[in-house]
Amino acid sequence: MNFYVDIYANILPDMPVINSGALSHEQAAERIAVFRRSNIKTAAAAPFFQPELQSREQFFAQRNALIEASNAAGLNTVLVPAAVLPLQYCMDDLRGLQPFALGKSQYLLVDLPTQPITEEFCEALSRLRIVSGLCPVAVDIERHFDFWSPEDWLTLRQAGILLQISIDGLLNPEYRKLSLYLLANQYAHFVATGAHPIDEPLRFTETMRLLQRSLPAELYRRIKNNPGMLLSNAEPSSFL
Repeated sequence: MNFYVDIYANILPDMPVINSGALSHEQAAERIAVFRRSNIKTAAAAPFFQPELQSREQFFAQRNALIEASNAAGLNTVLVPAAVLPLQYCMDDLRGLQPFALGKSQYLLVDLPTQPITEEFCEALSRLRIVSGLCPVAVDIERHFDFWSPEDWLTLRQAGILLQISIDGLLNPEYRKLSLYLLANQYAHFVATGAHPIDEPLRFTETMRLLQRSLPAELYRRIKNNPGMLLSNAEPSSFL
């Protein structure tokens, strides 16, 4: 039986995610039941941190309490702490980002702004990686497909950032071709449920089957196992 690791999940009630409202407690319970049925054994609960609305301390206290309550229930899907941070917040606090990291790893989930890929933008990403000691992972990159070109994605990779595509980026026919291209050429490395809309079915297993049909077997296994490698704190070079 296949078991999966989801590095970016909208699964906590009353906490915001990118481009989606917060789940109610009933919706969160329903979603984690779907995660169990989808054989997702580990999921990174990664709400969107909004510093203008909540302090770091409030964010951590709320997130950690919700994760502890879920794990204490003895469910088959274990939650690990994570967060998605706006890039500008990261640049304003380069040395204080470790508490937001993905699990106990040295990886950080980052929301990239929609702006031209300039030399200055890439230098900022490189500075984030070097000064913070963390490796940034851009989340749900299909949100920028209409703005950035394939060449832009290669430029971002060369700046040292890793890229994650959501299940919506693969199931949406408009985005599927580019998503598969980026994964097949190892410009993107991770597939996660991401900030999936509350009112739509979570089709994670279907997405993994699509990857299995569309990619060479060795590459499919690599992409399938990459989330576990990420949480185990593998070196960034492992994903090249």
